[in-house]
Amino acid sequence: MTKKSPLEFLIFLILVLHFSVTGLGSQTTSVSDDESINSKLDLEKSSRDIINALRYGKFSLADNEFKKIQNPKYEIFAEYDYLNGSILYTRMNWPEAKESLLRALKKEPNHESASFLLGMIYAQEDNWNEAKENWIETNQISPYNPFYHYNLGLAYFILKDFKNAIVSLNRSLEYKPNYSEARLILAKTYLELNEIEKADIELRLILEVDKKNLSAQNLLGRVVYLKEKDPRKALSFLQNERSLGWREKKVYARCYFEIRKWRESESLFRSIAYSPFADEYDHSFYLNLLLNLGYDERANEFYHFTQKQARGETKIAEAYRMLLASREGKELLYHYFKLRY
Repeated sequence: MTKKSPLEFLIFLILVLHFSVTGLGSQTTSVSDDESINSKLDLEKSSRDIINALRYGKFSLADNEFKKIQNPKYEIFAEYDYLNGSILYTRMNWPEAKESLLRALKKEPNHESASFLLGMIYAQEDNWNEAKENWIETNQISPYNPFYHYNLGLAYFILKDFKNAIVSLNRSLEYKPNYSEARLILAKTYLELNEIEKADIELRLILEVDKKNLSAQNLLGRVVYLKEKDPRKALSFLQNERSLGWREKKVYARCYFEIRKWRESESLFRSIAYSPFADEYDHSFYLNLLLNLGYDERANEFYHFTQKQARGETKIAEAYRMLLASREGKELLYHYFKLRY
């Protein structure tokens, strides 16, 4: 064996050390990758358990499962922030839930569940324009989900963008043809556009599948009155006065008035008459009701009430209308999770 010179031996030693360190580094990286993959798999399993618990209102179970994953090795993933945001959402802690969901989307911009839930928070805050913008992004991430298109269509409806509402609701029905809630909002949209025949078709399609759909029956009564001016026939569709929107209340109060059921008409119309967006026709109609019932003192009081109203406060009236629409919208939204309170 040839004896190596000091210089050759030094070069040999450097090479041995280099390959040893490189090999060790590769092994360390491999172990690190494996740990990351295992952490992600564990997190995905916990995520399924937490989401299912939240969907069925098992909030204590969800909280306990989430405590198990409060560890730095999980916190690096977008799913962790989404789960935290989901739990905060069910507690109606909107600001902190929003922050957590925004962190999730910063880590993973195409996290569709985080995007959808962020839109839900904006809707809960009565910020339907932000909800709409957010759900547009959600639908770009996941374009085939009927529930995403439905909520977007509902946001458009509340914002009175009826053209886009029709597009989104029809897209929802492409992917879920018997989606009664989407057809109901579509019928309401057509009524806003005075396209009564189209509204009629959508409502009857709902009732073909679900004959006991109270919302569709209530709305169909309004359609029947607008088409046929037959108050008795329209009232035959009235199922539950408490669930009526203010537009339907106006129509059914008129129906009761025309068949001389003035007490029923007054009871139904009272909240409309005292609302800030009641117009002169509404005030006259209600005064007529009170006088027909012999409520002269109440009629006098109501007249003075109308005279004190500030006619220039149209912004307040519009804000009130929007809040009413928002309240109704929140009840009609597709909710993925239950709320705790």
